[in-house]
Amino acid sequence: MKNKDIIINRVKKLDEKFLGSLEEIAEKFEVQHDKFIQDTDGENFLQIILRAHLYIEYEMKELIKIRLMHPGELGDQLKFSSMFRILLATGIIPLELKAPINCINKFRNNYAHNLNYQFNEEEFDKLVNTFSEEFKVDFLRKYSNEDLSVKLKEILIRQWLILIELRLLDNVIGRELEDIFS
Repeated sequence: MKNKDIIINRVKKLDEKFLGSLEEIAEKFEVQHDKFIQDTDGENFLQIILRAHLYIEYEMKELIKIRLMHPGELGDQLKFSSMFRILLATGIIPLELKAPINCINKFRNNYAHNLNYQFNEEEFDKLVNTFSEEFKVDFLRKYSNEDLSVKLKEILIRQWLILIELRLLDNVIGRELEDIFS
């Protein structure tokens, strides 16, 4: 058997394994979505934003551990903004997420440093406006009749799930490609 045939056979196996992995990832997404909704049930805007920020920060830490060659060299006291800039600069997180995640971080910081800060529809609109027109149209079509709390949760979950996707899919694809070429 030629090298080309060996690679083709391995890629076919990859397709089967990859589909199975995608199903597993989809199930994990659903579980995470439901967990976030349950965890934030009855919470106010401060709690929802803080919890989402913590979830996003956790995923960023995981991405740094998984994707950087020597993550220990960064130390263990990286601030949210430093982690985020590293992940953006290395291309681990796409630039399209820069404005939305910075906006979420700004909301969190407003709550942390301004006793009178109140999240409202105007603040939510600022977040929505950080997204592409396509995203805005799709999101508003689905959630325009929901109250602000539901809309906020859904938009925050989407950002968090994108980071989970970046972490999980990269792991799956990386392992499968290693198997093919080992």
